[in-house]
Amino acid sequence: MTGTETDDTVRMAELTWQEFEDRIDDGPAFVPIGSTEQHGPHLPLSVDTVIASEIAERTAREAGGMVAPPLHYGYKSQPGSGGGPEFASTTSVHGDTLRRQVGDIVADLSRDGVREFVIVNGHFENEYAVREAIDRHLESGLDGRFVIASWWDLLSTSTREAIFENVPGGFPGWEAEHAGVVETSLMLYLRPDSVNEDAIVDDGPSRNPPYSMKPAPEDTIPHSGVFYKATHATAEVGERGLAEVVEVLANGIEDEWGA
Repeated sequence: MTGTETDDTVRMAELTWQEFEDRIDDGPAFVPIGSTEQHGPHLPLSVDTVIASEIAERTAREAGGMVAPPLHYGYKSQPGSGGGPEFASTTSVHGDTLRRQVGDIVADLSRDGVREFVIVNGHFENEYAVREAIDRHLESGLDGRFVIASWWDLLSTSTREAIFENVPGGFPGWEAEHAGVVETSLMLYLRPDSVNEDAIVDDGPSRNPPYSMKPAPEDTIPHSGVFYKATHATAEVGERGLAEVVEVLANGIEDEWGA
């Protein structure tokens, strides 16, 4: 399978309502959550959504289930992990907006009979709004079992170390890997035509204070929007990382809920 091949049958939006109803018991509902956010001069605004959606679809083909349409807007991009509103085009929502949207989607699917959900997160800042949405769903008395997975947490330490073994400075932490080695590698594998390879740069902020400031000083945000060494990205790294993430997530679903 190449990086661009897809099996449309896992996409909920492409089913009729009768087909959806017939498949409710076939596996979990996957909900990919991304963002519309700058990713440097070489990657499109859709990176977080593309990665989350691809992981959800590939895992659904392994573990069964359907993939709901992705959420294209995420919680507000922050200066130290994406640049925040300093960059034109980054379009975000408040945490309460994201929480309500996730909660509404899950509640409607739950009322339709879906009992197992896999939330696949592709945007660093989304995680706690998503967790609160699920907490409120359960606290309201609605049914459901949930796996909440930010894709970078599914990469093993050994794979991560191998990816950054020859990168000067090593692994900088996921918040600083924005538009860097791994995201660029995943897009080189998944959507090579959307990557402007001539524009790939190594960059980063001039300083990283151990606290946050707002408005963020100019020297804490890289002008390019690339927070690390994107020139070390390869499609091979993207293929390897994606395969591991999908395998770990599919195995986790089977371990938690059975085949």
